[in-house]
Amino acid sequence: MKLESTLPERAGFLYTAPLLDAVLLLLIFFLLGSSFILKSGVAIELPASTSSLPVAERSHVITVAPGELAQLYFDEDRVSYEELDERLLKSAEEVRHVIILGDLRSDYGTVMEISQIALKHGYNVALGTQSGEQL
Repeated sequence: MKLESTLPERAGFLYTAPLLDAVLLLLIFFLLGSSFILKSGVAIELPASTSSLPVAERSHVITVAPGELAQLYFDEDRVSYEELDERLLKSAEEVRHVIILGDLRSDYGTVMEISQIALKHGYNVALGTQSGEQL
């Protein structure tokens, strides 16, 4: 005796729609998720500290790369001291926090000079460190 199905045949593309939906959602998640990570484009070695400060939602990042003449980066752009002063003055209304990422080999005076420029414009200044044992 031959058994026959009474269910109607379904088209094959209907089963691929949920799969494509899931793949598209994963793709969007990973593409957008990676853009929210704040990383400096300059490789520096931060000093270690066991203390931490609360996270500021919006802040500017000033990176001080070591060298004979210190290289300054405001967010992602390389700037001079004069340009840094101008940019901090322009964005003082929007953002009130500055994080200074100073390399271990950077001159202490340079880091303090940058923090004085930020404090002059009314910013809250935090020095970036990495977690670890303090010397």
